[in-house]
Amino acid sequence: MSLDIGFNRGPHNRERLWGPLYALPAIALVVVFIGYPFGSIIYHSFTHWNGLEPARWIGVKNYRDLLHDSLFRLALRNNLLFAISVPVQVVVPLLMAYLIHERIPGWRLFRATYFLPAVYSTVVIGLLAQVIFASHGAVNIAFGKTGLTGLEHDWLGSGPTAIGVILLLLIWANFGYNVVLYLAGMSTMDPQLPEAARVDGAGRLAVLRHVYIPGLRRVIELVLVTNTITAFAYMLTYIFVVTNGGPGFDTYDTEFLIYNEAFSYQALGYASAIGVVLTLIILLFGVFQIRMLTGGKTGSA
Repeated sequence: MSLDIGFNRGPHNRERLWGPLYALPAIALVVVFIGYPFGSIIYHSFTHWNGLEPARWIGVKNYRDLLHDSLFRLALRNNLLFAISVPVQVVVPLLMAYLIHERIPGWRLFRATYFLPAVYSTVVIGLLAQVIFASHGAVNIAFGKTGLTGLEHDWLGSGPTAIGVILLLLIWANFGYNVVLYLAGMSTMDPQLPEAARVDGAGRLAVLRHVYIPGLRRVIELVLVTNTITAFAYMLTYIFVVTNGGPGFDTYDTEFLIYNEAFSYQALGYASAIGVVLTLIILLFGVFQIRMLTGGKTGSA
């Protein structure tokens, strides 16, 4: 009688055995660099911890305090304002990508120009915004020289306009990257499909609506979800460089609030609680958007 431990039961059994083994290094990296830190954040969200002394368990006090924290509500409201730009970041780059794909006159210049912001770091973009929108910056100088002095404004010294400047930065900085994603998706589509639609008499808008948009559904999902995540979790550099949360607290967002609570006030337990809530909000938004686009069939192809 031979001892069969599963190595000689055909190729499918060997794949089932070796597949998880090959995945172990990747799984280990995810656990070490994502799973453990996030588990630590969840634990410390139930503690009072300054990062130096041992954490002291306080239960759900941090979460109760969040419910009454007006600065957290203001920061979350600003994140929702940033998220308003997401439909613009989905639709406008799609239209531009379609025009470039159709090779309108000057399409090579447009392709290079619109991708240019993606090359710059967020710090450079923030410093550029300071120069342009300062009280004596390029925008006010342009208004003054054209006789439109009534439109001059301290753009970064007023809460609503400062939020507007950061929104413009967000849209501009991500525009080229989103265009490239759409162009990549269009290049993988069967060129016979739009050609057949044109032969049947469809115009450019009809081809875009009935051929390209359905074929780019997965790309649209990617652009929608990634830009929503950016609006909630990647605004720290823009806010830190352009306004530093000001004027007052008007341009605080949740990420900037986490940074200040953790490193300015050493309230790492409270900052961890904000981080957990922010993660749940992003997760809910992502699931809702994908279900909305797929008609509730998140696992459909």
